[in-house]
Amino acid sequence: MGVFITSRSAATRHAVYAEERVPPASIQATGTGVVGLAGQFPWGPDGVVIEPTDAGDRGLTLAPPGMSRIGSGWLATLHKGWPDLRFVRVLGSAAAIASATLLQGVTGICTVPGLYKGAAGNSINCIVTDASDGDPTHFNLEVQVAGTSGTTSDIFQNMNYSGSGIESQPISVGPRLAGPIAKLTSGRPTNGTYAMSGGSDGTINSARYTGTPGAGDFGIALFENDLEIRSVFSDDPGNSSRVAVNAALQAHAILMGDRIAVLNGDSGLSVSSVVAAASNNRSSRVAWADCWTFIFDDTDGTERLVPPASWLASVMAQSSPSTSPAWKDSSRVAMLAGINRLETPRGQAVGTLTVNGICALNKESTGGYTFEAGVLTVAPADPTKKRITRTRIGDYIATSVTRSLRSSVDAPNVPLNQQTIVQAIVAFMEGLKGAASNDPNNLPHVLDYSIGSLSAANPQSDLDNGDFTVPLNVKTSAGMERIFLSMQFGENVTITAS
Repeated sequence: MGVFITSRSAATRHAVYAEERVPPASIQATGTGVVGLAGQFPWGPDGVVIEPTDAGDRGLTLAPPGMSRIGSGWLATLHKGWPDLRFVRVLGSAAAIASATLLQGVTGICTVPGLYKGAAGNSINCIVTDASDGDPTHFNLEVQVAGTSGTTSDIFQNMNYSGSGIESQPISVGPRLAGPIAKLTSGRPTNGTYAMSGGSDGTINSARYTGTPGAGDFGIALFENDLEIRSVFSDDPGNSSRVAVNAALQAHAILMGDRIAVLNGDSGLSVSSVVAAASNNRSSRVAWADCWTFIFDDTDGTERLVPPASWLASVMAQSSPSTSPAWKDSSRVAMLAGINRLETPRGQAVGTLTVNGICALNKESTGGYTFEAGVLTVAPADPTKKRITRTRIGDYIATSVTRSLRSSVDAPNVPLNQQTIVQAIVAFMEGLKGAASNDPNNLPHVLDYSIGSLSAANPQSDLDNGDFTVPLNVKTSAGMERIFLSMQFGENVTITAS
């Protein structure tokens, strides 16, 4: 008999036995730093959510050195901390891939397509030179784009389409500029430079940003396929499309029920115009950022005007869900250090913006910038739901619990399984409650919680219908939005020992 037994019915002898105990269900915390950006980029795949592995991969995928890095999509990523920034590239429906045909005289030997769609492909050159192996029927190919932002090259050595020996096969993994090369006929292309052509971004309008809600097909709708995202925003779609794109972002956040849409209005608006614009997007799932900002681009250091939504999304992603993005700590000032100046400083009018559910950037007297308040656009309509932290910590708890307990779905609806679920939730909530006394500035936390009466929440008719309800009550914390120094001073004040 082995050391472990799988059933106690096998324990027929008087002896000591070992059996493996299955651990109880546990709640695994979900991430809070995943952000989705829908925007226009010169390069990159379309029709999917793009998940770069790091900042370097992000650049090589969406704006390789040599291509333009002053478009609204790329500028929205600059000078910010992104724990996990994911993208949807917005393109027109008629977007096309550029290509070049390599010739031997007038005969096409092979076609080199761009890796992705877009007009940026028209700036790519294919340079044919002698092969490194010295075989005159082979050739080297450099697919290159060069510009103010740098140079990117794909190198293919000893290419063979001669019809003799082992011929080169299409490569689909590795290149940053070239798609799989297609042979047309046997031969060896003439040395020289061949320019790609035929690439197009297509016509980009608000519909291309939106996609089809509920279908997850393109544009913002693609983010429906990613359940890890906690906030979404767009680059600058242009004034003519902004209202529709904002509405689509809000509708997406409400549809998904687990994320916040971060919006902003046009540049140069007055305070009253900002309030009027934000009033069209009242929701406990919408945060509205104000004050367009000037930053320096990463190509030649030119000052560029960019929307503020990206700043708010970035600070939220780097903050605990129970810590306001408006915290005035030096760590939050550092998160906004890439701001050179504000387009329209609001001064004392930031108070008006706050009560109307708008997060306005404000210059600190000690230098740097912070958001005046961490509020949602629902603030004027329902002050009880006004704080960003309320929605974010609620999403954090709800997504962590519902996804961790997926394995319990369709288990027998009996007290033993019900109690296992309750115990898992209690253990998770105890951790959040403990964090309030440990490191509340940086850890997700709650002030207190309770589990209500299970019997009251679960009449027998519900249980018989396959339903089980855990009545969880959670008290969240609020930021110290106003600190008062109650001071008595003057010649006649009497000081007594405290």
